[in-house]
Amino acid sequence: MGNLLKMDFFKLRKIKLFWISGIILLVVNVILPIISKLFADLLLRICEQSGDTTALADALQLVEIMKQPYLLSDIFRTSFGGLSVLLILIMISAVSFSYADITGGFVKNIAGQIPSRGYLAISKWIVIMVHNLVLMVCCMAGALIGQGVSRGINADSQIGEGLLEFFAKYLLLGGVCAFLLFFTTGICKRVLAIVLSVILSTGSLSIIYLPLNFGLSKLFNAEIDITKYAPDQMLTFTKINPWVALAEAAVLTVLFLFLTVTIMKKRDVH
Repeated sequence: MGNLLKMDFFKLRKIKLFWISGIILLVVNVILPIISKLFADLLLRICEQSGDTTALADALQLVEIMKQPYLLSDIFRTSFGGLSVLLILIMISAVSFSYADITGGFVKNIAGQIPSRGYLAISKWIVIMVHNLVLMVCCMAGALIGQGVSRGINADSQIGEGLLEFFAKYLLLGGVCAFLLFFTTGICKRVLAIVLSVILSTGSLSIIYLPLNFGLSKLFNAEIDITKYAPDQMLTFTKINPWVALAEAAVLTVLFLFLTVTIMKKRDVH
């Protein structure tokens, strides 16, 4: 298992998409807060010239908000810079790594040299967790630089809660990646895994959640919002229930790793 992990870490370092994703995530999170502040200042100038008092008041309010220091706890909570689209890079990079062995025929070459083919899936998931941590840290490092330059950062009293939510989202992302690993390494459906990555990372399932919320609310005569507990939605929400996220992460990880390992043991590798 140790040698398998070393090989997977070596392959991760060789994947260009991993490094490109890290650079993009870092740069975007640095630039975005700076651009937002510049946009607020520009909007204020336009409103001052237009003479629209209502628009001017709104612009002044926006500028005042942008002058206030950003909370450090919120940087931890917005693990992906507050942009769900950045999750696409992380998930597709993970899918690319998990399918690389199958594409190159590497799995077939080493399958007979390890005690259990299920180790292949476990090793990949462990390396994907490191992959995710590196990219999430890139997001936060960029946000720290960008917010620090544009408006400053305030070390508030909720840093502990923010770190807990970051950790919960990290494990929840690991559970979602275990789900994607089932499709790439388990049943060898890379295209399907990529499609699911895009759907999950962009929050497209909210189209389904809305009618479900309405139907369940009418059925039980109570206000029900399942988006608060949907894994794909919780990854990008600023504030979540970390204990729910941890529970979902555990279920997704155990269930789909078990299914992937079981399939890997039974089917012929190729």
